[in-house]
Amino acid sequence: MASVLSQPRLAPILAAVALTSLAAVAPAAAQAPYAQHQLGVLEAQQQMDRFRAIAQQNELNALAGEVQTERALDSLRLQRGSLLTGPAAPLWSTPTPGAGPGEVAGITIPSDRLADSNAKIKAILARNGR
Repeated sequence: MASVLSQPRLAPILAAVALTSLAAVAPAAAQAPYAQHQLGVLEAQQQMDRFRAIAQQNELNALAGEVQTERALDSLRLQRGSLLTGPAAPLWSTPTPGAGPGEVAGITIPSDRLADSNAKIKAILARNGR
């Protein structure tokens, strides 16, 4: 079997094909470092974006903590102020003549609260079988 290169008609064609393929590969090989560089730049940008997002999330968490602390302090200040001035409205009223049920030692329990308490006690007793 004779070599393909030894045939006079195919040698120039094969040489042209080899040169054409090398010419096509050369720009791609030259572009490979540039493409790798671009890929590296994009990865660095993505990592910087991730770092920025983490920093922003940390800042938001810190601010949320500050807001929560301020709300708790305001709540404590209000509680402290109400302790000094007393409750805004009494939980019971002064007895009225002929009030009847709920009147204990000069204090009258409102009828709705008395009924609610009575219903809760009856429900507990019914559950316990008494």
